Amino acid sequence: MPNKFAAVVNRFSSSFEVNKNIMESLGTINLIKQIVNNRDPPKEVGIIRKRFDSKLSKLQENKTNNLISTNSSNPIDYDVESRLESGMEFYLPPTHELKHGELEPSDKEMELIEGSEPNIRRIIYDSKFKVTGLESIDADPLLTVDDSLIYPRDLQVFIHPPQCIDGFPGPIRDEQNVSGWWLLDGASILPVLALDLNEDDIVLDMCASPGGKSLLITQTGKFASLVCNDNKLSRLGQLRRALATYIPAGSEAASRIILKRKDVSSVESWDECGIYDKVLLDAPCTSDRLSANQDDNNIFATDKTTERLDLPQKQTKMLINALRSVRVGGSVVYSTCTLAPTQNELVVENAVVLAQQHYGIKFVERSLKRMEKLLKRTGLYRFSDQQQRGSLVLPYIVSNFGPMFICKLQRII
Repeated sequence: MPNKFAAVVNRFSSSFEVNKNIMESLGTINLIKQIVNNRDPPKEVGIIRKRFDSKLSKLQENKTNNLISTNSSNPIDYDVESRLESGMEFYLPPTHELKHGELEPSDKEMELIEGSEPNIRRIIYDSKFKVTGLESIDADPLLTVDDSLIYPRDLQVFIHPPQCIDGFPGPIRDEQNVSGWWLLDGASILPVLALDLNEDDIVLDMCASPGGKSLLITQTGKFASLVCNDNKLSRLGQLRRALATYIPAGSEAASRIILKRKDVSSVESWDECGIYDKVLLDAPCTSDRLSANQDDNNIFATDKTTERLDLPQKQTKMLINALRSVRVGGSVVYSTCTLAPTQNELVVENAVVLAQQHYGIKFVERSLKRMEKLLKRTGLYRFSDQQQRGSLVLPYIVSNFGPMFICKLQRII
């Protein structure tokens, strides 16, 4: 059964309306429009969101009873313009610090950056940072609270109906040579929806190449600044070309995109701490669909055994850095395209425990069950009903998307 694709119409093309009409003429489903039409009434959504926020506020108050404030002003209330003027390297300090000696590591293992606010910027040498994969066994369970998303209406995603495997025509370029649409797996849209973006969000895409999810973020129009990171120079070049294909140079949107080259898997060198409102970590994984269909550079080849076995440890360190990157109240979305629990829910649970142990930061899971419910109503998506953590899109014959694991975490301390 062939992989089923979705088409994303490029809002930066001067032929946007024409391209949108082309997609509609194919008999496709406008995914976001379908979700919005199927959701609960707006008044009910507002009530639900207030109830969730109230519960989260109470949870934060309970968690901070043994903490003291480091500043009488609340840095979360800083306007986004002042944060942008200070540059993406500006460190926004957290509102609280741990009491002296609490969770304090040995001097041999750690050293503090001079003058920094506690924990989140602590340097731990990579050689000293151990991930066993068993961290969550004796730890307190990660708490889960419900979530209610606002879906970006500007994101134009078109999918053929269930049981239809028709393709899409090649994209049309406008007079600026900007491509009119592109194709991607229908499950790849979900991590971006889970971010629940706002217009004033400073967003980090940690493993951005080849650029599909970064492009989706730009299509929503809901970001103040987007930082696209990748470690390899070749992949960064691939990312730059992808962005240039769909976003006109010199456009207002292009001016809000920043490319960075940093090693996401190094807890020692990672310094993007407490800066971002939303962080997306689409982590490298065994890529089940690709591995099943391609022999070239297959992660299951015998010469890649060590690399494959080390993946969960690497993913855990990446997620810990993602958790360090987000401000209090901000969210991290972790995603993979594998069915393996060792790369999915176990990575999430172990990373949250280690982030609390070493950096004193705490998180709750924001359940995506409501998003699952709305997507199921479209008839296009199937989800695992066995998940204890996160959401898992399962490929099936009616709509062959995925696999895709998504888990959303929100920082409370």
